[in-house]
Amino acid sequence: MNAMESPPQLMEHNRIRIMVVDDTAVNRNLMEGFLRRLGFQSFSARDGQEAVQLFHQERPDMILMDLMMPVMDGFEATRRIRQAQGDRWVPIVILSALTSEKDMVAGLEAQADDYMAKPISFPVFAAKMRAMLRLLQAQRNLEDALGRMETITNAVIDGIISIDESGSIQSSNPAAAHIFGYSQAEMRGQNINILMPEPYHSTHDGYLSHFRATGERKIIGSLRELSGRRRNGEVFPLELGVSVVDLPDRRIFIGVVRDITERLRVRQKLAENASRLQAYHDEQEREQELAKSIMVRQLRRDWLQDPRIDYAVVPASKHFSGDLVVAAHHNGTLYAMLADATGHGLAAALSAQPALSTFYRVAGEGVSLATLVAEINDALATTLPVGRFVGASILRIDQTSGVGEIWVGGVPEALLLDGGGAVVREFPSVNLPLGIVASAEIDLVTDHFDLAKDLQVVMYSDGVLDAISQTGLSFGSEKLREALRSRPGEERLGAARSALAAHLGGANAHDDMSLLFVDCTKS
Repeated sequence: MNAMESPPQLMEHNRIRIMVVDDTAVNRNLMEGFLRRLGFQSFSARDGQEAVQLFHQERPDMILMDLMMPVMDGFEATRRIRQAQGDRWVPIVILSALTSEKDMVAGLEAQADDYMAKPISFPVFAAKMRAMLRLLQAQRNLEDALGRMETITNAVIDGIISIDESGSIQSSNPAAAHIFGYSQAEMRGQNINILMPEPYHSTHDGYLSHFRATGERKIIGSLRELSGRRRNGEVFPLELGVSVVDLPDRRIFIGVVRDITERLRVRQKLAENASRLQAYHDEQEREQELAKSIMVRQLRRDWLQDPRIDYAVVPASKHFSGDLVVAAHHNGTLYAMLADATGHGLAAALSAQPALSTFYRVAGEGVSLATLVAEINDALATTLPVGRFVGASILRIDQTSGVGEIWVGGVPEALLLDGGGAVVREFPSVNLPLGIVASAEIDLVTDHFDLAKDLQVVMYSDGVLDAISQTGLSFGSEKLREALRSRPGEERLGAARSALAAHLGGANAHDDMSLLFVDCTKS
């Protein structure tokens, strides 16, 4: 069963309304068909001008935008919709047959959120929609939370005022403005001491300076009877409770005037939630360390110590890599595999585990390369959910026959280098990634080559070629080949890693990066 026969289902998607903008009826019908299969509501526009009009009328939750259209193209329509959307973010995904880097950059610079090239692959489209839906739901949840918080704050009968570390008023609720006789706009930006009679008016800035320097608390965290001063100069008694909130980039102080019973209850609840979240985080860290330890123990690192093998795996996430480099031996035959599971992190690492265990078991029987690939593929096809798969390059070196054999699917082409680092042969990725369909339904295509002096096979994952520099450029195949050219075999891994590091310029890799070098000299 292929992905078109079993489309992934999205949670809470039936309330999402998506506008499809395309001047071609066939394309509109196709995309609306895709969206129906995923459970979304949809409607369409025939050009950019109609899209802008419908955006105001229908208020869609998401937009799929073509670029080349009459009346108004997708670039201008995207810019106009962005100007009109206000505080309500509406994701715009460009679907275009324009596939040049220049067109993609132009589309994204027009403030689109993503770019997909036509023709559209349904599994990729479904995955993109899931990702956009998660972002959209997070945004809507944040907007709802902020709206609820503002509504609650404005409805509280006690006055609430926030100030920064310099004492400048950042916000106040209507009750606070009423208590002190100011409007909220008049209070914003003023020093909090305008609300205080002497001696607090003259000494409050000193309290803040002392707190910043020592952390010593005098009023913070306690309830006190003090005096306030209204705009008309009237001095009146008040109860004041002050709390401090440490945000990632700054610290703010929250003051509650008069009865703060409810405020203290909320503070206590927030503290309990923070403690539970920290405990949950700590537990997750421990579990991830345990999972990592278990996965590491499954690797036969002793087989990777073969002098013919040189490799590197650089994970994009803290704990886990979706890339896998393994080797096995059987009666003079060397098996080596570089695998790249979908995504990165724990999910990708787990996706690769069936390939690891099957590789060791089947390679240990000294089977043919086609048998090994088929076994791994079937293990993944029966284990992984729809949308998850593993790309791989798998190599078999038979010293007895003097023949090497390689299978490549779902990862970049493998290279055969001579002693001078020149590419003497490419092994293109002509096979499907592992785990998509059963082996009985596909032809497993392998390439053969004769072992010879100083030959070396190079395999690498997508993350190597797709590594993005700080200027937005991909590392690419040519830079990799340039790094390997004129290098002896033992220096090539180091040269490739140095070239990648220089290209990234200190930036973090967005995908796992793996390289595997295997000497193919006939003994």
